[in-house]
Amino acid sequence: MDTFSIKNLENVEFRIKDNISPVDILALSMQDFEKFEQLRVIYKFALEHTEVKIGEQWLPVKTVDKEVYMPMGINTNGLALQELASYFIQEVIGKTFTKSSESA
Repeated sequence: MDTFSIKNLENVEFRIKDNISPVDILALSMQDFEKFEQLRVIYKFALEHTEVKIGEQWLPVKTVDKEVYMPMGINTNGLALQELASYFIQEVIGKTFTKSSESA
């Protein structure tokens, strides 16, 4: 899996988790991005499926169903969290359906 960085944490390495269910991606793509609760679901999913390199380990940015975030302090960096969620939406959800339409 490719790694990436974001502007707000340039020296930190991130990657998207492998093996995300296509059914989950499809369900996320059908959410209404204008509704708070649905947008919350998308952001939560994105952060739980994005990993950060801490030392030699890859850890989830957000632990599933818990308010535990890595790297320490990212939970108070709204711009970094927004960048990570936007990256996921564009690079995972968006590209999944771009590839599908190209093969049709």
